Amino acid sequence: MKMKSVVIRTSDIQKSIAFYEKILGFTFDSMISPSPGKQIAFLSEPDTNCTIELLHNDNANPVPGNSVSLTFVVEQIGEAEKFLTANKVHIISAPKTIKDGKKIMTAVDPNGIELDFIEE
Repeated sequence: MKMKSVVIRTSDIQKSIAFYEKILGFTFDSMISPSPGKQIAFLSEPDTNCTIELLHNDNANPVPGNSVSLTFVVEQIGEAEKFLTANKVHIISAPKTIKDGKKIMTAVDPNGIELDFIEE
């Protein structure tokens, strides 16, 4: 498995984009709306190619201290699920296929940090 990105939930996606561009030097790459009321902005840091995903959902308010998640790319979501289950990792959202055909699963670490696993 490979680390893909850090996801930050935000109540104001435009303000967050401006912050990461103007203050921290990230470059805005693109934005998608995977479902009604949900937007995801993708930004990258030019020197390291580190990626941040800013997530806004009209139907949810980010909870301070619980607004970050990590995203990992896996080769096969079913194998990742077996591995996590065997290691007693709490899966909060079983594997499912999303809009663009990718498969995603969500678990949490011992501190409650959300971990998304995606098969691309």
